[in-house]
Amino acid sequence: MKNTKKSPSFRTSGTNLRRAKTHNHSVVLEVIRTQGPISRTEISRVTSLSRQTIQNIVAQLDALDLIRMKASKVVGRGHPGMEVILNADAALSFGIHVDKTRATAVVCNLEGVQIWGGTNNLASATPEGANAAILDAVQDFRKEFDALYPKVAGCGIAAAGPFDTGSVSEKEPTNFHEFGTEENLRRLSDQLALPIVLENDATAAAVGESFYGSGREFENFAFLQFGVGLGSGFFLNGDQYRGTKGNAGEIGHVIVELGGEHCSCGNTGCLERYLSIDALCRHLGLSPDDSHTFDHISSLAAERDPALISWIEGAVPRFHQALNILEAMLDPEVIIVGGTAPENFLDLLIEKGAPYPRSLSGKLNGRILRGTAGHQSIAMGASAVSMSAHFAPSVSQLVL
Repeated sequence: MKNTKKSPSFRTSGTNLRRAKTHNHSVVLEVIRTQGPISRTEISRVTSLSRQTIQNIVAQLDALDLIRMKASKVVGRGHPGMEVILNADAALSFGIHVDKTRATAVVCNLEGVQIWGGTNNLASATPEGANAAILDAVQDFRKEFDALYPKVAGCGIAAAGPFDTGSVSEKEPTNFHEFGTEENLRRLSDQLALPIVLENDATAAAVGESFYGSGREFENFAFLQFGVGLGSGFFLNGDQYRGTKGNAGEIGHVIVELGGEHCSCGNTGCLERYLSIDALCRHLGLSPDDSHTFDHISSLAAERDPALISWIEGAVPRFHQALNILEAMLDPEVIIVGGTAPENFLDLLIEKGAPYPRSLSGKLNGRILRGTAGHQSIAMGASAVSMSAHFAPSVSQLVL
């Protein structure tokens, strides 16, 4: 999960509260991860923790095999000092993106380097079908790297929200929220013998873009996620924003047409009824549940098919609405457009969307970017979310 951006102060600022030991260990590990190789003196300066505290924490992290000590370069006379670096392979994490047709899985180390990857199709668009595909993916990894499995700290799973809600119909075409129930996740965690972190797929995609794609240079950006449905993820002040129940960014269910098309959430006129791959499939007579549909859309985009171009041009006003909502609410540095939709389709959408309305900040150019983290960005973001849950600083660790 190597990140070249300056980390936000909370994640690299220690505290001397008596019960903050866990927080301080996470803070020091975060500094080592993002700024290493680094001396213990410099860690003390960055975190505002005493040198003795840093000495003790580094020694304990070393005993846990999470860090390594290395000699620094010799400058002038005398012996070289020692610097601290992350032992990136000390822990691994699964990242799995599950939709209605497939489970895309990766295993990454502490720096986000992918160790393994695989894809398993779902036998059915049900929690049982998703669970089976996830279990198959884990077994596929173990067949190749069983000796590494004890290093797996957890599993991050990204799926389409909303979660923990009874308002979504079972016939919802863009998600299957029952997969994310506490009961199903507990059952899956027991089967895997691993702790599970569930994340909205758009938020996971934003994390993936932050570490591996177009978001690496920005502390504040919004990610507009095109899967079958439409969502958004937020990276604010250098960290993902999830909302109370992980449903922040459900822009697809913002009402943009009073009395418009009926949506499975119970409302009418929701944005994703007009701007999503599901909306495109309805226009072209395709099935969003067919695993070959995205390949077909990619072929149409490559041919600049008139029917596809016509739909995109008709959807541009809705695209502008989505961008305007994100910019007016968040004032991000940029908006990144990405997801599991074919990249050439997204390129066409961005091309046909120009010229874009002026933002409130007055910026006209360079504010709409296409995601570059690749088709595994959501799975890799899910892995990063799992690692963050285990090792990164959080406010909950400061509760007295």
